[in-house]
Amino acid sequence: MALLVVPPIATADEWLSGEDATGTWGGRRTALDEHGLHIDLDYVGETFTRDAKAIAYRANLDLVLELDTEKAGWWRGGTVLTYAQHDHGDGVSDELGLAMPVSNFEAEDFTQLSEFWLYQELPHGVALRLGKQDANRDFAAPRFAGNFINSSYGVLPTAPMPSFPAPALGTALFVQPLEWLGVRGGVYDGGPHVESFAGSAFEDGDGVFVVGAVELTADPDGPRDTSCQLGGWHHSGLDRSGAVAVADLMLRLSPGADQSKRSLQFFVRGNLDPDAAAPDAEYYLGGGATAHGFLGMNNTVGLGGGFVSIDNADQGFLELFFKWRPLEWFSLQPDLQVYFIEDDTHVLAGLRFKLKL
Repeated sequence: MALLVVPPIATADEWLSGEDATGTWGGRRTALDEHGLHIDLDYVGETFTRDAKAIAYRANLDLVLELDTEKAGWWRGGTVLTYAQHDHGDGVSDELGLAMPVSNFEAEDFTQLSEFWLYQELPHGVALRLGKQDANRDFAAPRFAGNFINSSYGVLPTAPMPSFPAPALGTALFVQPLEWLGVRGGVYDGGPHVESFAGSAFEDGDGVFVVGAVELTADPDGPRDTSCQLGGWHHSGLDRSGAVAVADLMLRLSPGADQSKRSLQFFVRGNLDPDAAAPDAEYYLGGGATAHGFLGMNNTVGLGGGFVSIDNADQGFLELFFKWRPLEWFSLQPDLQVYFIEDDTHVLAGLRFKLKL
């Protein structure tokens, strides 16, 4: 119980060099880690302006508790994750009717238990995840898109895959028959709601979302870390089916005293949904490239874009960002996005900061 006493303020050394702004809580945080409980508390705030007319501030508070059941002395191969989330503020995308909102935090204000699941490793390269979870993470998320702000790099645009802001109850199965080959599949509630958990799950008419994918990997720890994933999905409630593909590549540059963190990342993702009708898109294509460790060892610069086709009313955008990390627990990120919607062009500029508490 002593580990749960209110933590002291971080020391100067911890504050300057540690991974979290509040430090190790006088060693308590480290002790919790050693007993299997890892705690992350992050606050992300951002402000965006659209065409120098509209301006808004939005923020997101995340609390993640991740328990390693083996370290906790319970059983081997298990991970229990609890993810609480509070999202608040205003956005600048609604007035333009963007199919790919400018921020991956844009949503109606909410406070919820976003995810709660058990991931269990089983014999012979098999694993299972049960509970409320984000299907996009396992079946459509590029590995190297996390530093971009545009929503299309996270949630698969306009596809009915359960994801932010409403993950769904479901189960996912992962099989790794060979080192370079992975097969996975999942079944989820087809109508998840924000700020709900189990009370509204699998209601009549919602249907289920079923997805499967095959992943090929090469040189995962080498200089050309590559993965490709191809999958298909079906939503029984909407009577829609589609195909999704993701490919990414990391080039690790020659290690050395001043280059050990330098790398280039490339990714591309596409979705085909031939049964979609407005406001959903028949197809989407997006991708990008990032460079880490060139403009400062901990900093990242990125350029990317995306395109959707909605009943011939095409939308596209480009995004350029620079992420400055002066401390392990703090980053500041100026961001510029240019949208092309039919014959109109819109410029959106923003600034995001992140605190790891």
